[in-house]
Amino acid sequence: MQSTQFGHCRVALRVLCALLLLGSFSASKADPSIGVWLSATVEKGWPVESGSNRFGCNDKIYAVIDLVGLEGGEHRLQADWTDPGGKIREHIDYPFNGAGATRITIWLKLHPPKGSALFSFFSPALGMDDFIGLWQLAVRVDDDARLDTQFEVLC
Repeated sequence: MQSTQFGHCRVALRVLCALLLLGSFSASKADPSIGVWLSATVEKGWPVESGSNRFGCNDKIYAVIDLVGLEGGEHRLQADWTDPGGKIREHIDYPFNGAGATRITIWLKLHPPKGSALFSFFSPALGMDDFIGLWQLAVRVDDDARLDTQFEVLC
């Protein structure tokens, strides 16, 4: 009789531990995973993967952001395009609703300083010196998940 009581207690203890463990998994918030690819190539109105992280000064650079593992509800995507000198050239703050997997596309278009467009025929890099070099795109979701991607701009 005594071993039966211990057996019941052991089973009850295992069930309690399993419930507590399961509860801790469901209560913990999992950060979404972020994937990013860059492209200046567009087909049928949509960016397509090009396999290169090198762009020209006149390219419109698309960042296609894939988010996986989003909890249902409101979220906030933030992105900073930082030039080779460390200056944030473009900041994006995009609230959205989503759950599971979501794809968001953002872009950067570099604009030469006023007056330099007239002479860009002779030198496409004229006035674009601050843009040439290694850039960084920092993507954040809900201030929890972050991904940094580097790319190069050449003229």
